[in-house]
Amino acid sequence: MSNKRFMPGQPVTFKYGARSIQGVVKEDRGPIGMKGRVLYLIEFRPEVQSPYAYIELPADQLREVASTICVN
Repeated sequence: MSNKRFMPGQPVTFKYGARSIQGVVKEDRGPIGMKGRVLYLIEFRPEVQSPYAYIELPADQLREVASTICVN
């Protein structure tokens, strides 16, 4: 079980089939998973032109997206 925590609005990546997809945490669903693991509701686009979709994943399947700051 992972000790990682994610906040709503935080960008994350996860495996979707053979690809790595970026999404946004929409909701911390709490410890409702198997053996009390915390699940997160993630909003993402499976394809560039497709509508948004949602998936529920545990923290151990999510990776934090490193923030980048652009200075002009």
